[in-house]
Amino acid sequence: MSKKLIFVSAICLGLIFSMQQNCFAQAKTNDELKAEREALKTEMKSQAVLDRQAKMEKLEAPKTSGIKSVDDLAGSSSAMLVSAKENNKLIPEMYKRTIGETIDGVTDVTVKKPTLQELEALATNLGTQILAVSNATSAVKSATDDVSKASPMQAPKGTKSLNYSKDVLGLLAPELQLNLKMVNNLIATMKSAKNL
Repeated sequence: MSKKLIFVSAICLGLIFSMQQNCFAQAKTNDELKAEREALKTEMKSQAVLDRQAKMEKLEAPKTSGIKSVDDLAGSSSAMLVSAKENNKLIPEMYKRTIGETIDGVTDVTVKKPTLQELEALATNLGTQILAVSNATSAVKSATDDVSKASPMQAPKGTKSLNYSKDVLGLLAPELQLNLKMVNNLIATMKSAKNL
């Protein structure tokens, strides 16, 4: 397994563990939540995140290779990519609805606040996606072995498809992590007594 995939798996599993720890952590003050939110907003507008999202938009699902494990991995990677793109549109909207301003700081109090259940469902969805990325990352090794055993006609298509899946998984791990941090902050903000 490549170092990059091991790193991605470690990030995914570490994030799931930290999510569980946050459930039992002491509540943060409103000032701590606001400072954390400001740091997350800065990160969401960073060049690294913008570049990652641009790469996600450009990725196109490959044609089938005829190697079942590789095609299954590419199919699940494509589905995860679509979900991540939807989340990238939804998270700023949830932020605006919860905080009353856009991520860029434009005030908008005309929107209906989300319910705590909506935010918790989104956090659960993100956690599920992180687990799916981790599972898919684990499947890369067997898919790589299958490509190495494939016929000379299938191997190039299989390699292209496998590289697509690796690219998707490498982009999704940090993207989902950032989105989950923001949603967890919004949940904590909503639960706080003063709500800001």
